[in-house]
Amino acid sequence: MAAGGGTPTAPGPRASDQRSLGTTFAYPGLLYPRVTDARPPTPAAPVDTGPAPAVPVADTPDSPDQPAGPDRTAGPDRPDRTAGPDRPDRPDGLDTADGSAGRLRKFRPDIEGLRAVAVVLVVLGHSGLALPGGFVGVDVFFVISGFLITRQLITERSARGRISLAGFYARRARRIVPAATVVIVATMLGAWRWVSPLRIHSTGVDAALSAVSAINMRLAQAGTDYLRAEGPPSPFQHFWSLAVEEQFYAVWPLLLVVTAALVGPARRRSTGPVAVLLLVVVAASLTLSAVLTPRSAPWAYFGSHTRAWELALGALVALGAPRLGRLRPALSAQLTWLGLAGILVAACVFGEDTLYPGLVAVLPVAGSALVIAGGCAAPRRGAELLLRRRPCQLVGRVSYSWYLWHWPVLVLWPLASGEPLRTGEKIAAIALSLVLAVLTYHLVENPIRRRPVLARRPALGLGLGLASSGVAVVVALLVVQAAALPTGGPTATTSLAAAVGASVGPGPVSAVSPDGPAGPGADPAVTGAVTVRSAALTRLIEQSLDLGDLPGGLRPSLEQAPNDYRSNRCYTSITSGTPTDCVYGDPRGRRTVVLFGDSHANQWFNAMNEVSRRNGWRLVPYTKGGCPPADYPNFVLETLKRVYTECNTWRADVLGRIRALSPDLVVIGSEARTEAMRVGPGGMTKVVRDLRSTGAKVVLIEDTPYPGFDVPDCLARNPTNVRRCIVRVAGAKLTEPQRAIEIRGAAAGGAMLVDPVPWLCTKNECPPIIGDTIVYYDKSHITGTYSTALASYLGPALVRLAG
Repeated sequence: MAAGGGTPTAPGPRASDQRSLGTTFAYPGLLYPRVTDARPPTPAAPVDTGPAPAVPVADTPDSPDQPAGPDRTAGPDRPDRTAGPDRPDRPDGLDTADGSAGRLRKFRPDIEGLRAVAVVLVVLGHSGLALPGGFVGVDVFFVISGFLITRQLITERSARGRISLAGFYARRARRIVPAATVVIVATMLGAWRWVSPLRIHSTGVDAALSAVSAINMRLAQAGTDYLRAEGPPSPFQHFWSLAVEEQFYAVWPLLLVVTAALVGPARRRSTGPVAVLLLVVVAASLTLSAVLTPRSAPWAYFGSHTRAWELALGALVALGAPRLGRLRPALSAQLTWLGLAGILVAACVFGEDTLYPGLVAVLPVAGSALVIAGGCAAPRRGAELLLRRRPCQLVGRVSYSWYLWHWPVLVLWPLASGEPLRTGEKIAAIALSLVLAVLTYHLVENPIRRRPVLARRPALGLGLGLASSGVAVVVALLVVQAAALPTGGPTATTSLAAAVGASVGPGPVSAVSPDGPAGPGADPAVTGAVTVRSAALTRLIEQSLDLGDLPGGLRPSLEQAPNDYRSNRCYTSITSGTPTDCVYGDPRGRRTVVLFGDSHANQWFNAMNEVSRRNGWRLVPYTKGGCPPADYPNFVLETLKRVYTECNTWRADVLGRIRALSPDLVVIGSEARTEAMRVGPGGMTKVVRDLRSTGAKVVLIEDTPYPGFDVPDCLARNPTNVRRCIVRVAGAKLTEPQRAIEIRGAAAGGAMLVDPVPWLCTKNECPPIIGDTIVYYDKSHITGTYSTALASYLGPALVRLAG
């Protein structure tokens, strides 16, 4: 939820993943009814006092939910004729503590223009065209929504003496759900056509959760699952902000009703108790955001508990609107320009490196509040001079629909074309989404909101919302059922098990030559590794490069492949700093072996478990997502967008436990991280020496080749041309400097090296399927099934090295 540009690739909880098209997590916010606001009285129009007339606010044709056209816009050059003593049929808005009320503007052109600013920031940020901090548009929408909804609720209480919960939820339903349903259904149909069959189930779940305003929970959870953080982006990710708002408004009207009941009739018209409640929400939620952002960025970004303060601040502005309407024009004008400047500065300065939301979110949130607060006085020289311009008004009017459409178009376009979005295509995608937004506004959003029968009968509005959400869920389920994974052709002629069986035994152990898989000119440290070569496996790898059609009988199946990594129960998540002790292999074995490292060590768990069982070893795995075994001070995990303190804590704890174990052998594995280029080989050397000081022998399994794309997804997309999913050795990160640095550091510390590349590749290419087995479960980790098969090669290498 930082930002960045690019085209849709694999997702992750990174802030960059959350804020731009090139990553997993996208966001803007929406949900904004049109309601009245206070305006300062003129000398000719004295302030009204006393209770407001009991007018049915929500059910009149001019209710707050109804849009006002340009001809009804009040401003410096157009007198406001919608409220005041001469128009007693308009509700007078909020009662202040002393019972006075300000005059109202029926329509706020500055807020309409602010919506335009927010949606443009979001669209530009998500497309990657400009403004990497455009994700702050979501904060602008949250404040607007908090202001308008609270004004609507308190105005209704003032006019009627009570709040109709049925009426409120009915207005929300007819305002939000129909347009969202159209987009969800259309996007699911597009996904049926263009999204990989392997991802259609996940996409359908996202669609259903979007329809019931729960998608933010799923995104937060996905953002903390390091092993699944690299999937392609969902076309429904942007619904998270709508889910946050709906969750807030499921509770907020109830709190107002309960507060009114608790304070009693004497103080029911006072806004004081509500203000106290909002101040508590702001303080608590902002504190949670500040504390949680550096600890668990996905939950801080997508959680309604860490975003509630933004809506509550908008609500506080609503409570103070009558008094704000009496500010001096010069001061109120300055506030609006200052607020707008704060929003734009945040959009320009924030980016993918910003730890967000946290305290830095105060800048765009406070800026939005200042624009709205200053606008209560309708200053003639305020930011409204810019925001009320016709382009801003037109874009603001369709901003909700544009927000709904922009992300699905940006995600599905490259899937349909088969190519990443270039600048011209991004502009075209944005234009297409705007056209769809205008059509949706005029054909769906506005007609349904203006339907008199729905306004008069809340039950119909609620029924419409429930039925629309139900339609979206049903369509999602039907598409999931209709989308079938490719079954493959005839079963592979040679199974991996047969090739492995032909080479079971000690086998020859030989050094990799300088012109081996690492390529000519590789670092000398690389060439000191050992590997077990098998003629049968080598032939099978070469044969597998000639696969045309997807073979049948795959292990694991395409459907199972993305989850073929969950065998190790003690794998530690990125949010935990405490290791768990587990024993695998032969629990009664006389020799103890430790597997230690990050997810690229954990990919060898299945092989190590099998090797340990065969050799009577006791296996103790210590692996943690994104946590390299090397000592890299101030290591920043991109997923969390901060120093990975949990890794430092976990590593120190694990090293202490390994010393207590006094193992015979420690096998380490690690992703070749760019951090090695900053620290140098010393980070790996230090840890290897610490491990060897326990009396254990240390072996580093060098990193496996990187496909750089999701392999099962590629296979599902290309069932008749498997060769499109072949990994080129030259582009598989085998010759990048960080790999050589880590290997050099391990060797300098006294570690022995195992090179796994000959078990996956020929000299130039790595097939995605070897025999009947899928090799990778994502874009960089080998499947548990293939890892198990490699026990027949890893085992002899470890026996040879460990003695």
